[in-house]
Amino acid sequence: PETFMEQSAQPRFLPHLGHTFLFFLIAIIMIILTEIGATVLYQFVLHGSQSKAGLDRALMAVAGNPVFSIPTQAAAYGLLVLVSIPVFESIWFESFGKALHWSFRYARRHFWPLAGIGLAAGIIIGTLGNFLPMPKSPPIMKDMMTSTTGAWFMLIFGITAAPMTEELAFRGFLLPSLINVFRWAEHRGFSNEAVTRYAGIPLSIILTTIPFALLHAQQVSDAWAPLMLIATVSVILCIVRLVTDSV
Repeated sequence: PETFMEQSAQPRFLPHLGHTFLFFLIAIIMIILTEIGATVLYQFVLHGSQSKAGLDRALMAVAGNPVFSIPTQAAAYGLLVLVSIPVFESIWFESFGKALHWSFRYARRHFWPLAGIGLAAGIIIGTLGNFLPMPKSPPIMKDMMTSTTGAWFMLIFGITAAPMTEELAFRGFLLPSLINVFRWAEHRGFSNEAVTRYAGIPLSIILTTIPFALLHAQQVSDAWAPLMLIATVSVILCIVRLVTDSV
């Protein structure tokens, strides 16, 4: 049997798939709770209506109007982070940011190269979009044109809470947890470094990219062309995450 010293010397593969499942479970719970809370607030507090018709209007307003839906999503993401930090730190006995390799220091030190990659990716994706069959009026554009206030809400949310939380979920949890399956097998002698590098990492990037793209499918009318561009962005982000070892 392994001694305590031998067990403690073994590498810790953080996060693993169980941690990722728990994170997404917390996310689902937070989204449901905030949508229920926003609906109740809209119906009973703001409008004082308790009828079924009033409830239907409240559900449509919270889901379809960015003035209501964006703050609701932002609240869900905020609660997700506030709950996740103490939960996972109690499991890992380690700083949440350190365990997930969320390093602002690296981003500051390599700001210009990273900014250049972002700018180049934006230009490439924008150029490709001009040659692909894009949907004429996707839901995300309709939402932005509902009102000026809603458009500003979407803009601010789209460059702050939304991408940071998505990166936390997909590049912070999902991608490394998939790769850690191969690293665990390698450590146990079931595999080797070559398998991890040439099969495990590419497969993990693909398995991270598919749900990331599908998450945005409804916003772009489930059209294949914008989904392909979103998938391309995901692959770039995965590579940057792995090369820099930092979310």
